[in-house]
Amino acid sequence: MHDLYIIKLGGSAITEKEGNRFEAKKAVLERIASEIKKAKDEKGFSLIVVHGAGAFGHTNVVEYGINNGVYTDKQEEGLAKTIKDCNFLNSVVVEALKGAGLDAIPFDPNKIVKQDNKKIVEFETAEIENTLAEGNIPVLFGQMVPDKSFNASVVSGDAIICFLAKKLGAKKVFLGTDVAGIYTKDPKKDKSAKRIPLIDKSNFEEVIAQTEEAKTVDVTGGMKGKLEKLREMLKGTTTLIFDANKEGSFYKALAGKEVEGTEIRL
Repeated sequence: MHDLYIIKLGGSAITEKEGNRFEAKKAVLERIASEIKKAKDEKGFSLIVVHGAGAFGHTNVVEYGINNGVYTDKQEEGLAKTIKDCNFLNSVVVEALKGAGLDAIPFDPNKIVKQDNKKIVEFETAEIENTLAEGNIPVLFGQMVPDKSFNASVVSGDAIICFLAKKLGAKKVFLGTDVAGIYTKDPKKDKSAKRIPLIDKSNFEEVIAQTEEAKTVDVTGGMKGKLEKLREMLKGTTTLIFDANKEGSFYKALAGKEVEGTEIRL
C-alpha cells in the first residue's frame, strides 16, 4: 500500500472568497490538478483531496443564519441552497482533476457524515477506503450535514481532513491556502509579518497567541481554528501549509521538494 497523502484546496485559494463571490478560480484549479498529476506519477502515493467551500458555503451560512441551527423555513431554504452550491463547486473541482488525468470520485459529506453539537459523531468511510484501494482519488469538501443538536451544521474541510487522517493513517497532510504558511501577523496587511517555518510543541502556544482570526467571511474559525484542530487531531502526522496560488507549489510539496511554507509537527 502506498503512503496516504491528504491535500486541502483552501476555499480562499480556489474561489473568490475575499469578495464573497460565487465563482471558482478554474485556471488555478487546472494548474493545481496538473501539478498533482505530475507529482503522483513520480511518487506513486495514495491521495484524498478535500476542498474548502469558500464563498459557496460561508456566504450562504452567514446570509441565512444557519451556523447555529436550522429551524425556520428561511433557514431550510438556506440549507438546501448551501448543499446545492457546495456540490456545484465540488463538481468543478472534480472536473479539473479529471481533466488532468486523475481518477477523481466525488463524495458529498452530507450523505456520509453526521454531527452532534457541531462535532463529527458518524463518518461512513467504507466507500472512501474502497475508492483508495482501487487506485482512485476520493474528493470531499466543507458542507452542511445533519446534526442531532442543531438539525444541521457545518462540517469544515479541516474537520474532515483531521478525521480521515487519524482513521486512515495518513502519512502527510498538505494545506494549500492563499498565504505561504503561518505568519507572526497578517502578511496581507502588515509588511513586518514573518513566516514561521516550523511549528512544534516548543512554540505552539506562542504561535496561537499571535494568530489573528480570518478577516473574510469564515464560519470555521480561520487560521487559529485550523491550528487548534490540527493539534487536537493530527498528532504524529506531518502537516505542511503553503501558498496554493504560487505556481509549482503543489508539485514541489507533494514530490518532497523544498517549498516555502510552514511545517507543523505536533
